[in-house]
Amino acid sequence: MLGVDDWAWRKGHTYGTILVDLEQHCVVDLLPCRSAESFEAWLKEQPRIGVISRDRSGLYAEGARLGSPAAMQVADRFHLLLNLSAAVERALEERSRQLQLPFPAPPPRVSLAQDSPQAKTTRQDSLKQQRRQRRLDRYGQVIGLYHQGCSQRRISESLEIERKTVRRWIRAGQFPERKPPRQRPPQVHRFAEYLQRRWEEGCHNATRLFQEIRLQGYRGGRGMVARHVAGWRNPAQVFPTARPQKITPKHAILGTKPAAQLTAEQQLLLDQLSAKCPDLLGLRKLVGDFREVLRCGEGQSLLVWMKNAKHSGIGPVARFAVGLEKDFSAVLAAVETPWSNGQVEGQINRLKTLKRQMFGRAGFPLLRARVLPYAPFDFTPVSQPP
Repeated sequence: MLGVDDWAWRKGHTYGTILVDLEQHCVVDLLPCRSAESFEAWLKEQPRIGVISRDRSGLYAEGARLGSPAAMQVADRFHLLLNLSAAVERALEERSRQLQLPFPAPPPRVSLAQDSPQAKTTRQDSLKQQRRQRRLDRYGQVIGLYHQGCSQRRISESLEIERKTVRRWIRAGQFPERKPPRQRPPQVHRFAEYLQRRWEEGCHNATRLFQEIRLQGYRGGRGMVARHVAGWRNPAQVFPTARPQKITPKHAILGTKPAAQLTAEQQLLLDQLSAKCPDLLGLRKLVGDFREVLRCGEGQSLLVWMKNAKHSGIGPVARFAVGLEKDFSAVLAAVETPWSNGQVEGQINRLKTLKRQMFGRAGFPLLRARVLPYAPFDFTPVSQPP
C-alpha cells in the first residue's frame, strides 16, 4: 500500500518525490525529481504494489498507470476537498459584485441648504485614473486576442501577463474594477440599531450608552461610542452616504462550513450574503453533499452528486465535476476505501525538518539516508537540482 507525494527542493521551482508504505507507516524511498518517468521506473522494480494513494497530479497518475497497471489508484480525499474549495472560490469571484453588505443606515437628518463645493481632482486621483486606463487597455488586448482564437497560454506569453490573470479576466465577462481595501467595521456598528433607538428615546449621554452596550457584549472603548453618536447632536450636519461593505470571496467561502461549526457572527454573515447572492445557498448545499459522500462511502452517491454539480449552472463547480469524471476510478476508490495521503503529509513535515537542519551542508544522498530507516549512505555523486 503505497502513498506518493512531492516535496520541495526549492518551493515553486524544483521538487522531489517521497514514497511511503501506508501499512508500515514509514518512508520506503526518496526520489530527487518529480516526473512520471522516474515514478514509473521505480514502480517497475516493485511488483508487490497493490494500492497507490496520490493527489490529483497527472504526473503520478500517468507514472502509476505505466509502472504498475494492476495497482488500484486512490485519489486523496483532502486534495479533493481542496480542489472543490478552489472551485467554490472561483465561483464566488464571478459573483463578487453581489458579496457586499450595506452599513446600518443612519437616522434621518436635515441636510445643509447650500451645496458643498465640488471636490478638486488631486494628483493622487490623476495617477489612479492613469493606472486604471492602463489596466483597461490590457484587458482590451486580452479579450481581443481571445476572440481571435488565441489560447490562454499564448495570450499570457505574448502580453507577459500571469496566466491566472488572463483566465480570470476572460471569465469575468466585463472589465474587473479594482476592489477597495476591505476594512472591518468598528465593533460599535453591531449595536447601531440599539444606539439609534435609545437616542430617539432621549438618551443622549455617550457614557450611559457605552455602559448599556457594554453589558450586551461590546468590547470596544467609550471613545468609539462617543464618535458614533457625535454627529447626531447637530441635525444640520451633512453625513456621507454609507458605502456597502464588500466581502472577499476567500472570506465568503466560510459560508460553506458545516452549520455546527459556524459561529453566531458567521451565521449572521451567511444569512445576509444569501439575501444578496442566492447562489451561495446552492454552493453551500453542493459542498455539504460532497462532504457527506466522502463520509458515507457510497459510490452511487458520488454519481448522483456529479450529476447535480454538472447541472447546477455554476461553471467552476461543473468543471470540477467534469474533472472527477476524467479520474473517476481513483475518485471512486477514495470514496469506497480507507486509504489516503494523511500520513504522507506527516512524513513530508519530518523531511522538511531534516532538510532545514542540514541546509547548505550536504545534498540529496545524506538527506535520503536520514529520511529512510536504516538506509546506507552512498557517497557516489548524483545529479540534483540547483
